[in-house]
Amino acid sequence: MDPLAVLVLGAFTAAVVVRRSVQVFPWWGLLDFPQRYGLHRKKIPYPGGLTLVLLVLAFFLTDQSFWPLAIAVAALGAVSFWDDREPLPIWSRGIVHVAAAGFVLFSGVQISQLGNPLGGDVIFLSAGLSAALTLIWIVVIQNALNWFDGLKGLSVGVSGIGFLALGIFGLVRPEVAWEPALPAFLRTVFFLTGICAGSFLWFFRGKILLGDTGSQVLGFLLAVFSILAGTKIGTTLLVLGLPILDLIFVSARRMFLEKRSPFSGDRRHLHHNLARKLSEPKAVLLLIAISAALGAIGIFLTGWHKLTAFLVVAVGIFFLSVWAGRAKSK
Repeated sequence: MDPLAVLVLGAFTAAVVVRRSVQVFPWWGLLDFPQRYGLHRKKIPYPGGLTLVLLVLAFFLTDQSFWPLAIAVAALGAVSFWDDREPLPIWSRGIVHVAAAGFVLFSGVQISQLGNPLGGDVIFLSAGLSAALTLIWIVVIQNALNWFDGLKGLSVGVSGIGFLALGIFGLVRPEVAWEPALPAFLRTVFFLTGICAGSFLWFFRGKILLGDTGSQVLGFLLAVFSILAGTKIGTTLLVLGLPILDLIFVSARRMFLEKRSPFSGDRRHLHHNLARKLSEPKAVLLLIAISAALGAIGIFLTGWHKLTAFLVVAVGIFFLSVWAGRAKSK
């Protein structure tokens, strides 16, 4: 099936199914917990990520090109759904995250080589380093996107940009994509782009909340398909530059400036601070626009140009974080 047709199919299906979820989740008692956070508002359908996970599983079992991923997605989605309903200890979630990444690794998907940003031949990794880097990559990417899920529609929008960038990358530079399964790769990433696009407005308007069930699985799939796209680590670092750098900046602040655990929560992420400066909708649209620009850089630049762009972006996001952080916390 043509990639555009798959994207439209995914978007239409997600729009219809998520709309229906908004209606039926309250009947099933699937609502969020505003009282946990001292919020005084009506409960909202939650976690909407359950709907996206079911759509992903249906696609994997129907298309069957990457059907083993359905096992990891189902396990990760189930534990994340449990955590959304009754918060689990960090260590128990971490075991499942590593296990899901390990399943992908032992299925034969791994980072075996890296492109040399200075030009020349690729850098081949030893078996041990390849396994370690693959596990770290998948776990870090999925949790970076999860930490970035602090505003309505943000993670869904950024994920959609990420999948779209990987799809366009496979179309315009097929020589570096995973050639034996390029058609299946394109079908899958464009379907994932479609479900993000089709569901975006429901999440953006706050009709339903994503939850860890959605952000963890979307981050996991972005990490895995960036490996399948020919180990385009540099491209994914640019496309997901915002959540990755936010994770680094927030962790560093908590550990070195505030002397506390990097896993202790607060509302001082880049997106929170921008929302206080600009309003939540404007902050979401700005961050998605930045992600789109980063995606274009990741697709069309190579070598020194890509490395230089990443460094410039990192510095720019740092100063954006400092500027936004001057807003008083509420």
